[in-house]
Formats: sequence, structure tokens, C-alpha cells
Amino acid sequence: MAKYNVENDNVNVNLERLFKSSPELLYRAWTDERLLKRWFMTSERTNQLIQIDAQEQGSYKIIDIRKGKENKVQGRFESLEENEYIAMTIGMPEISEAEDKITVEIFEREAGITQMIFNYNAVVPKERRLSNLEYKQKKKEYHDSTAHGFEMMFDKLQQVIADERENGSN
Repeated sequence: MAKYNVENDNVNVNLERLFKSSPELLYRAWTDERLLKRWFMTSERTNQLIQIDAQEQGSYKIIDIRKGKENKVQGRFESLEENEYIAMTIGMPEISEAEDKITVEIFEREAGITQMIFNYNAVVPKERRLSNLEYKQKKKEYHDSTAHGFEMMFDKLQQVIADERENGSN
């Protein structure tokens, strides 16, 4: 039985994007330090540290400073299928001990066009004081703000990929 007889629930964010890219370049954007620091939870301007061990059970750590506040993002790669699939965890230890899950499916739709199917799964704690309606609203707000944040990151990813293509990196 859950503590205080309160059960948490998951929120799933599912997004799909098409990129003018090869599957190889899109995969590298998720696993290569040089590319990842330009768009994932940080930017080249605000990034203070990025460490990636892009192999199964390898970890990553990002430290970003914005407006004087340090944000740490870390997790591990649970499964990697080169140029096709990534399963990873993501956490922000200063905010919560919980880690959320991300999966990324990558496949070529046609020559030069690659589709990414992104899934983010997070547990949203249910506070005992919340009614069911309030908890549903909290989950919806969490879903919508999280989806918006990832959409903004994927806009930046689109630009990183375009810059790489322009510079001759596949």
C-alpha cells in the first residue's frame, strides 16, 4: 500500500519530428558531446560542463548556468542501437531523486529525411492535499509545459543539424 494511501501517476509526452538529416547525424546529435551541448538542456553559451559515455549503461552529466543558477542534468544510457534507437534516463538531482525515461526512435523516411519518435515518461507525485481534479490539472500542466520545453529544444536540434549539414557533416 502506498504511503498515505496516495498513488502517483505517470505522464507521457510523445512527439514526432522530421529532420532533413541522415539517421547517423540525428543519432550523433543525441550521443556526441560536441553536438549535444548545443541543444539538449543547455546551450554552448550557458554550458559549464558536459560529460558523455555514450554506451549501454554509460552515463552523462550536464551542468548549465543561467541567471546565476546552476542546473545539473544527469542520467544513463540504458539501450543504444546505433542510428536507430536510444533509451535513457534523465534526472535533476537538486529537484528530485526520481529519474524519468526517454526513448528516441530514429528511422529514415526517404533519402535525406529522417523521422524521430520521442517519448518522455515521468512520474508526477500526487500530494495528499490535492483532489482528483486538481491532480489531473497538475498532470496536464506538467505535460503541456514539458512538451513545450522539448519542442523548443527540438527546434534548436533542427538548427544544429542544419548547421552540421551546411558544414559538410552528413
